[in-house]
Amino acid sequence: MLITTNRPVDTSPIELSAAAGTDLDRIWKSVIPETRARGNDIHLPISLAYAERLCAAHPEADALLVRVSILLHDTGWGRVDESRIISEGFSGDWRKAEIRFEHERQGCLIAEEVLPPLGYDADFVGRVCAIVDGHDTRPDAKSLEDALVRDADRLWRFCSTGIALASSWFALTPARYCDRLESEIVPEFKTEAAVAIAAADLVRSRALLKTEVLR
Repeated sequence: MLITTNRPVDTSPIELSAAAGTDLDRIWKSVIPETRARGNDIHLPISLAYAERLCAAHPEADALLVRVSILLHDTGWGRVDESRIISEGFSGDWRKAEIRFEHERQGCLIAEEVLPPLGYDADFVGRVCAIVDGHDTRPDAKSLEDALVRDADRLWRFCSTGIALASSWFALTPARYCDRLESEIVPEFKTEAAVAIAAADLVRSRALLKTEVLR
């Protein structure tokens, strides 16, 4: 069952509202090398912007935990064999690929390296790692914050930028990738807010990319 909210949900184009504030800039600067793998320097900032929208719809969530976790969740891709990322992580039964478990483990190690020197305590770091570990490979969310991170991680795929980048990873045309988003990814969302945002984004992206013609 989807998590509901009685707050307004911003479904406008994500390009209109970048992630707010500079309070996470020290973390960003600590993981610059890890953002250079697998398009993380595109994926992570966009996902953070989506995460902040979801947090606005769910003010009961620990927004700092969500924001830090989404920032770090895929940094582990920067510490695995890059030649295996596409060949194993985006083909076949890709959710169970060992490379995906490895990037989650590496993401936790990165969190444990970069957060304590920046003043984050052990309890907070542990909560971040609990979300990062399993964000791709575990089917269920353990908390509201976990659910918001998972949804933000998937929402970026629905904007035209995400489609342009991720469709190539799966060797799909943008039109076929949009079909896959609708049939496979929408059912994975944990919150009604994410479903609403994804639906609005998909309509815009399909129109912009002319997916009814370019199939």
